[in-house]
Amino acid sequence: MSERVHTPMTNEHFAAFCLSMLGQPYWYGTCLYKCTESLRSRKAAQYPSHYASGRTARYRQDISEKKVCADCIGAVKGYAWTGGGLGVLEAIGTDKTYASSYGSHGCPDKGADSMFTYAKSKGMDWGGIDTLPEVVGLALHKEGHVGYYVGNGEAVEWKSFADGCVKTKVAGRGWTSWYRLPFLDYGDGILQGSTDDESPAETPLGSRLLLDGSEGSDVRALQELLLSLGYALPRCGADGTFGAETEAALRAFQADAGLEADGKYGEKSHAALMDAAADGGKDSRPVQPEPPDAEKPPVSGTVVIVSEGGKVNIREGNGLTYGRITQLAPGTTCPYVATAENRWHAVVVGRRVGWVSPEYSRII
Repeated sequence: MSERVHTPMTNEHFAAFCLSMLGQPYWYGTCLYKCTESLRSRKAAQYPSHYASGRTARYRQDISEKKVCADCIGAVKGYAWTGGGLGVLEAIGTDKTYASSYGSHGCPDKGADSMFTYAKSKGMDWGGIDTLPEVVGLALHKEGHVGYYVGNGEAVEWKSFADGCVKTKVAGRGWTSWYRLPFLDYGDGILQGSTDDESPAETPLGSRLLLDGSEGSDVRALQELLLSLGYALPRCGADGTFGAETEAALRAFQADAGLEADGKYGEKSHAALMDAAADGGKDSRPVQPEPPDAEKPPVSGTVVIVSEGGKVNIREGNGLTYGRITQLAPGTTCPYVATAENRWHAVVVGRRVGWVSPEYSRII
């Protein structure tokens, strides 16, 4: 057997890792996280439709059995963010924990479709599924889903809540394309897609003190983690600049973590944030994303709820088909975030961003 199968971040090691994960559960919005009640509760708040009450018993069984969960694209992100699955397999069925560093080892936080687009933009080899080469560790793509080729016409995929992580035949699964993952070593000597004119090396989060006025990739990583844990940044989002909004979100996290809420990101805050992220941090869809068609928010703004018929629904997306987050009484005001093309308004509700119909809201 090739020695590369024992070397993390190679395609052979990744394929073997996937096979070792068979039988582990599918939890939407997770990236190889240890199954815990706090994780389930947090994800249920983020994605109510995926964590319906009828599924709670199954989730709690996974928790009691100390399993490790992921969704389809979260599996490879979690693999990379743990440095090649380091400590993951050993933690299954035990009380052991492991470190996961969001966005590390060259793996961006992308969805199933956008990861394919990203790989192609980096110059990675790809092709139609009918040209699939006999190379393990390739990603298999179809709209909204990804699997991983393990050889002999078979793939491992985190298929669904009902199925979990399973091995399937490539044929008949509807895969349309295959591609190389940019952050895995396929034995070429260098990672494909890497060039000498790449952007400057990023500053790792936790390598310096961050405070009001700081800028850089580590600030953006901090902001993305705060967003993933439910701390709203409705005006600026993850823009890489540490301003008053980031400081307020950090203070809120520090207070919740039992730290001195000084708004400065040092060693203690970094350790607490990494612990929170490892327990169920960043996923492929943040809690409060700005929609693709949204207008930029004004410098300031407030939305007031207007209704003559009682409380108004605040929804997860800009339309009536999205699930309800909460209800607000007429006269309630909320910080304004954005307005979509259909005129629905995004507003901050607690630590989340929800949407309200323009029929029942007005910007003031």
